[in-house]
Amino acid sequence: MADEEISKAFRDLQFKTNETRMRIVQGEQNKKKMRISESTKKNLIGLDENLKYYRSVGRMFLLTDKTAEIFRHETEAKQSKDKIEAIEKQKEYLEKGLVEAESNLRELIQSRR
Repeated sequence: MADEEISKAFRDLQFKTNETRMRIVQGEQNKKKMRISESTKKNLIGLDENLKYYRSVGRMFLLTDKTAEIFRHETEAKQSKDKIEAIEKQKEYLEKGLVEAESNLRELIQSRR
């Protein structure tokens, strides 16, 4: 009975730890995506309007214009920023839950001794 409770508490702690780590990795990926979009937009602004602009989609390239590409990169950067903010809020909540689960596990182990 006691072993089942401790093993369940360990599983819960491991799940919360993995979920927190996954959120942190997603936040870093979104930060990288946002920096790339902002940098590309900055570089596109300085280029000539008469150039041909190609967008890579999988293994294919689509011909687009400068304004469409700038708008796409602005939108992509904004979406990444929104995702980063949401992940930061979730991360705080998950970290609080993780600390609470760790303290509960410690109490459970102490009470079994």
